[in-house]
Amino acid sequence: MKKLFSTVTPLVLTVVLASMLGSDLYKPVVVEQDRPLAIVRRFKPQVQLNSVEKRFVLDLTENIGEQLFNGDTLSTNKDGYALVIFMDNSIAKVKPESMLIVQGESLASSKLSNRRISLENGEIFMEVEPLGSGTFEVATSRSLASVKGTKFGTKSYGYIWVEEGQVDVTATNSGQTISLFEKMFAEVDNTGNNINSGNLSDEELDDLEEGYDELDEDLIERTIILRFRDANGQIREIPINMFEKGN
Repeated sequence: MKKLFSTVTPLVLTVVLASMLGSDLYKPVVVEQDRPLAIVRRFKPQVQLNSVEKRFVLDLTENIGEQLFNGDTLSTNKDGYALVIFMDNSIAKVKPESMLIVQGESLASSKLSNRRISLENGEIFMEVEPLGSGTFEVATSRSLASVKGTKFGTKSYGYIWVEEGQVDVTATNSGQTISLFEKMFAEVDNTGNNINSGNLSDEELDDLEEGYDELDEDLIERTIILRFRDANGQIREIPINMFEKGN
């Protein structure tokens, strides 16, 4: 009887483990230092991801929810769009022919969360959640936009426009800084020294927002739980609002 029990026990454990892995109850534990900065929630038709370990084209059937870590590069082709969600639910909408690099850290053991998007090409629209003690920046070769909760767009040649909230814009070479508010724009010249700013009409704002709704249609919001282990060995959970295409 003892021998039979020894044989059956591993089999039972194997069956139970397999059942857990195949169910919605199982959530992988992510070590804190490997905690992602963001995930690619939606994209079409193709998006390329470059990381330290690999370079590949995201597949609609396999890579929904692909994680982005410090230093990862996301690129869209001439028809490509991407929706990137950060761990605090801030959103980046990426237009075609764009390339961006995500950088920073997001530690659950503290309230500090520092993130930066380096926009190498193209344009993005950001919906940044109000921040505590952290920072969120969008950098181009000419400009640096610093925000703490706003909706704004950035083009890689140093053009920034604000739909809602406040954005502080700095010219990279001169250090000149101005603050933008709702329905304002700023453009840094090609030397990175001077900033031209002004107000936007409703029509101009609508033109700038065109195309960013490509990934918003027929979306259903749901919440998933990301589990990870912090520096003290404790399991922590973060709710992430996700958006899925409806039937």
